[in-house]
Amino acid sequence: MSLAYFDNAATSFPKPVDFYSETMKMFQEFGVNGSRGHHHLADNMLQHANVLRKNLAIIFGVTPEKIIFSASATLAANQIIQGLDFSTIKNVYISPFEHNATYRTIWAMQQKYGFALNILPFERFSWDESKTSFLFANAEPDVVICTHASNVFGNILPVEKIFAEAKMYNAVTILDSAQTAGTIPVIATDLNADFVIWAGHKGLYGPSGIGGFVINTSYCLQPVILGGTGIFSEEDEMPEAIPERFEVGSMNSLNILGLLVATNWLLKNGDVITKKKTEMTQALFEVLSGYSDFCTIISDELPNNAGVISIVPLTMSPAELDTYLAQNGICVRSGLHCAPLAHKQMKTAPEGTVRFSVGCFNTDKEIKYLSHILEDLQ
Repeated sequence: MSLAYFDNAATSFPKPVDFYSETMKMFQEFGVNGSRGHHHLADNMLQHANVLRKNLAIIFGVTPEKIIFSASATLAANQIIQGLDFSTIKNVYISPFEHNATYRTIWAMQQKYGFALNILPFERFSWDESKTSFLFANAEPDVVICTHASNVFGNILPVEKIFAEAKMYNAVTILDSAQTAGTIPVIATDLNADFVIWAGHKGLYGPSGIGGFVINTSYCLQPVILGGTGIFSEEDEMPEAIPERFEVGSMNSLNILGLLVATNWLLKNGDVITKKKTEMTQALFEVLSGYSDFCTIISDELPNNAGVISIVPLTMSPAELDTYLAQNGICVRSGLHCAPLAHKQMKTAPEGTVRFSVGCFNTDKEIKYLSHILEDLQ
């Protein structure tokens, strides 16, 4: 049975060709705790971690000390949102396409602190700028949270414009770049983003188990995870120094090395990667559009798509189509994709969609195989 992987929005697969061997080679040679000790193994590990920080600083357009390592994008979202000073926050705005990583976290804070939690106005995928201006003028934003691209429908949000509007009121702006970092430019300053959440295992082509956030502001974020940092151990409080203030416990040496290998490759091949992913997205659109009597596409087209296409089958449930495709070696995902707000916005709840998502390692052969399997189903 052939295999076609269209689940890159969950995690990119496969990884770059040298990712596995190079990562394990370094881990076998000096895979120790790079922030605990001055012996040559720890120094070597720390130097490699600092190179990764520099790579990510290039990708996000900041200085290396503004890059914070965490265990995942979800944990990073919690560190940012729970670290805000809610004593001064009255109005928070979020997009209708938020992943539960940000939505559940800010919802929990709203339940605790009682501020107004508002949904930014969109008509399907189109942001209503005039209505937003009216809302902001009447209930000034203190915090605005936006995903850069929907993990369900792939639509790229005009975050630069939304955040520019928010900055007129000195709002804190938080960007979730989990679906875009690595293949779509995410320069924090250009996007007017104070904080940027990133995932290592998607468009950055690294391993699962490492993510983090970017600090692009002087806002005094409070640490919400406490513990050892390797410096100022005599102090009762967390140190003020960044990134140590937000990086507690032992660093994940294996995943740091894996992401280093991936970002080295990414920085060398960025244009080729973006071109290939765009080509695969277009090819996938063309195939799925050919089955309009079988399914309805609920996604924005290029160039406003991050490589994620959702469909609603007309003759079976999303779960049934997912099962059929899996039995034929086609890897997709069905359901709500941890983003119930997006399905409410696009009226695809409660069953959700079947999501196809491409990466730079997809091939024309996989696209043709998918077409063949869908043809058999018809």
